[in-house]
Parts: sequence; structure tokens; C-alpha cells
Amino acid sequence: MSGREAIRALQGDGGAFVIAALIAAIVLGLLRAPAAHFERSVRPTPASDRVGLLVPVLLAVLVTDGWVWAALCNVAAYLVRPTRRRSSLRERIFGAALRVPAWYAGSLAAAPLHDAALARGAAPFLMFVAIATVYVLLSDLLWVDPLTAARQSRSLARVWNRHLADRGTMLTVLAEAGWAYVIVRVTLTDGAALGAATLAPLLVLAVVLVRFARLNARLHRLALSREAVDAMLRASDPQPQMRSLLESVDPRITRESVEIAAYGRGGADRWSRVVRFGPPVAESLERHGLRVLLELQVTGEDRADETHDDGIVSGYAARDVHGRLRGALLVYRAHGGQAHAEPRELARAALELGPLLGEYGAIAATHSAATIDTLTGLPNRRGVTRSFEEAMEYVRAGGTYAVLLLDVDHFKSINDLLGHQTGDRALAQIGRIIADNLRGVDVAGRFGGEEFLVLLRDAARERAMHVAERLRSAIESGGITYSDGKPVTVSIGVAYARSVDGTADVVERADRALYRAKNAGRNRVVESPLVAV
Repeated sequence: MSGREAIRALQGDGGAFVIAALIAAIVLGLLRAPAAHFERSVRPTPASDRVGLLVPVLLAVLVTDGWVWAALCNVAAYLVRPTRRRSSLRERIFGAALRVPAWYAGSLAAAPLHDAALARGAAPFLMFVAIATVYVLLSDLLWVDPLTAARQSRSLARVWNRHLADRGTMLTVLAEAGWAYVIVRVTLTDGAALGAATLAPLLVLAVVLVRFARLNARLHRLALSREAVDAMLRASDPQPQMRSLLESVDPRITRESVEIAAYGRGGADRWSRVVRFGPPVAESLERHGLRVLLELQVTGEDRADETHDDGIVSGYAARDVHGRLRGALLVYRAHGGQAHAEPRELARAALELGPLLGEYGAIAATHSAATIDTLTGLPNRRGVTRSFEEAMEYVRAGGTYAVLLLDVDHFKSINDLLGHQTGDRALAQIGRIIADNLRGVDVAGRFGGEEFLVLLRDAARERAMHVAERLRSAIESGGITYSDGKPVTVSIGVAYARSVDGTADVVERADRALYRAKNAGRNRVVESPLVAV
């Protein structure tokens, strides 16, 4: 079709129908209704409108007014549709222009479709549906899919296999080809006004589908929250459910370095870190996360930011239905790093986490009685042993853990000469020092009496020895003294977990190293000669 022929197609009722179709295409592009399937994420995914309600509009314009105007409607809908990532106007125009060749090829099917629409009977209808379906599927498989595979650096065969196995898409193509027949026949036989009226049901259906998709996403998130709570009740890891919950808001969130923290767990006005996702974070930047949490707690704001030489930490408050602070979503970003998720989506994710973290706090309060040492606030032997068993599962899956066993030097003399209350205060202070010098992914607990066990996740030999020495030094300078005024000290044994070990094996090696530290004069760090590599 030449430019002159395209203009001529607009004469009479043709122009009115094209304008109505263009408006409908823009509205459908903005709604981006998931016609072939419902999504669990509120944000549109690449496949959400792969075969959407736009198809009948474009097929009708192709048949009644030519491929140029069908391509124009397609380009307009593509330019206005919401996307998962930011893109420049130039990128959007280029992407929209890539739709044009498919409609130019569609001009070959326009005449047979036109003739089938004018003929009466079931056979012409079936012919129209067959030709339209074949055209849509071929243009998708032979044009759109190769472009998608090239842009995403994926195998074209895998893209084809996934799409051809999608029965929902196939059935939707057939249904929309049938409605395109209705639009075309009404337009050709009864005029553009009635033809434009047949576009209205598509708009109504799009609104309904979007509402249902949002409701479905909301129900999905509620189900994930319940599964996460069930996992907490079973003392299992709620990380998979929480990850899915974040992805249901925006799949890009878990590509960030994010951390979920709970506030007020067990009734205490303190923060506890629950789970973390995404790339690792510099230790110096991680410490600023606590400052962000405290700022959210003190100011009552819904967002707080902290800038550091290594990057930026942003915190989003998670509140329950009564507006009470229940936790926060922390996002760590290096300077110059790519921002995958928008602040608005991160705030929505925190909002979804609020009620879940509220239930988490109540459940944690119940578990605390059995797993928390009331003197130090750290996990007791039962609690830290459970964490140790989970750590060994992580080691067997390919991860690493270093284990520190700390023992307070001459602790009996504190009890005998200064009294048991002073001894208790000393243990409580040492517990606080240990907790303040560890990362959120590390675990420390009171292992018994004056012994403490520390589990360092993903800690190589150099880091394990550095942390152990830092703990020894911090306790020595912590202001706790013996009866003679000298500072209270600790001896530390360091061991490394191997995949063939049980928890008892690692503790035994750490205990031997601790014994050597005691014999060497106390107040020192000694590591086990058996180092996991």
C-alpha cells in the first residue's frame, strides 16, 4: 500500500473507524491487560500482553484500512504501554518501529481476510479465523521471537518451545481472531460507527482483566505471607516465601542487594535482621544499615537514606495495618551501581511486608522463651545449635563457615571475688560486644556458662582471624574488670567447617584450639590447624 492509497483508505467511514481503532489501541496499550494468563506480579512482564486484546483491533484495521494504519495503531500502543524498566524515547521509538515489517507482511493476508469477512456462512468464518490465527502466530514466531531472543541473548529454540507449549496463548489467538471477524464484518456491512462500537467490549474486558490480575496478585501475596508464617512456626527458613513476596511486587527487587529487618521482635525495642537477597555488600556499607534502621525508628519517617564512601543505604519502613513499625526493607547500592527497582516499588514491597513482620514478631516472641538466653539476649545453646545445623547444610551445599569458640578467662574468680551479679553483668556486656561486632548474616550464641559460639558465614581464613581478633580486642577494652582492676579478657579458638563434618566435629576442633590458647597464656586467638579450603 502506497502513501496515496493509505490516505485514500481514510475517505468516508474509513477515517472514523481508524480514529476509533487508534484510541482503542492507545487505551489497550496503557492497560496492558494480560489476556492469555493472569500474572502474579502487579507489574507487567514481557509475556503479559504477548497475545493481548490489541490483536482484534489491529487485524480489523489491517483488513478494512490497510497495513499502514494497522502498523500505526500498533506503534501508538507500544509507545504508551508501561514497561518494567526505564527506556529512552529513542529506544521506545526503535522498538515500536520494529513492529512495522510484520504488518507490511500482513498485507498479503488482508485480501483473503477481506473476502472471507464479506462472505456468509460458517466456512468463511472458519477461513477468516484460520488465516488470522496463522498470520498472528507466524509473525510472532518468525519476527517478534527472534528479536526478543537477540535482545535477551537467549536461545531462539528455547523461546519457541516455551511459547508453543503455552496453550493459553493458542486459545486466546483463536478467540481474538474470531472477534476480529465480528469487528470486520460489522464495519464492512453496517458502517464504521457500528464497527467502532464493537471495539468497546474489548476495552471493558481489558479493565476487568486488569482488576482480576491485581486481585490475583494480591491473593498470591497473601498466600505467600501465610506460607512464610507457617515456615516460621515450623522454625524453618521463610526466605523462599519472602523472596517470592518481593518478586510478586516487582521481580527486579531481588536483583538489588536487599535485606529485611524486623523491629520489636519478642517485645523488645530492637532490630533483628531476618533475610538478605542479592549481591554481597561491603562490610563498611553494611554497618550503615543499622544507622538507617535507627533513623526510621526515631524519626517515624517512611524512608531514610545514608550515604557512605562505599555507596548508599536506603531504608523503607514496614508498618502493620495500625501504622505500627514492624520492620524495614534495606537496599544497598554502590556508587554508580545500577538501580533495578524504583523507590515507589520498594516502598510498596515494604508495605506488603509490614503485616507479615508483625506476625513474625509474635511468633519470634514464642520461640524466644525456648531459644534465647535471657541474660545476654543471644541465642542459647539450643538456639545456636539449631543455627549451627542450618549452617552445616549451607556448607554441604558449597558454602563456607568459620566457627569461633570464646571462653572468658578466669571467670570463676569474678564470681568468687566480686559476686555472681557482677559475673552476670560481665556476661551480658560481653554478649552485647559480640553482637555489635558481627554482620547480620552471622550468628552468635551463649554456648554454656562463660562460653560463646560464633558462626561466621562465607568467612575465609583471613576474615575469620580478623573478626576473632577484633572481638578479643573489643572485649578487652570493653570496660569490664577483674577484682584487681585488670580488664577481663577472652581466649578464642577458631575452626573451619567442612562438608564432611558434623557440628560436633567442628566444635571439637574449635575447643582444641581454645585449649591451646589457654595454655599459651590466655587472651589470644588460636586457629585449628585443619583449615577448610
